[in-house]
Amino acid sequence: MAQDVADDYQQLRFHTFSEAEELTREVPKPIVVFLHAEWCRYCKNMEQTTFKNEDVIKLLNEDYYFVSFDGESREPVSFKSHTFEFKPSGRDSGTHELAFALGAMEDGLTYPTLVILNVQDEIAYQQNSFLSATQMTTLLSRSW
Repeated sequence: MAQDVADDYQQLRFHTFSEAEELTREVPKPIVVFLHAEWCRYCKNMEQTTFKNEDVIKLLNEDYYFVSFDGESREPVSFKSHTFEFKPSGRDSGTHELAFALGAMEDGLTYPTLVILNVQDEIAYQQNSFLSATQMTTLLSRSW
């Protein structure tokens, strides 16, 4: 019986931006980007609850390519024929250009932010707040 449970357990598949971009060329699917920061407690909460939910994992793995991205990452990232870089804004702080390009709204960039890119790589949805598993499954059940 324990084997059956283990077989049903799914791990959330994470991709880099370049992997997601390549995969979507082969099998077009929307890309879900979770923008977060190490110091963000709401981000950590989503990682420990929302993204551990079986329904959320199933939807993300089957219908999307999922990218979890630290908006304060200092590594250059190539995506959509452009290289995005970290931009310092203080002695030990700053924001990655790609996080800002995808997640910035009227009030700037806040964490956590969820972004859905449609198969044309256009921003189809942005939400800059905590999302519960129920809210996430409702969102992921829509067509993008």
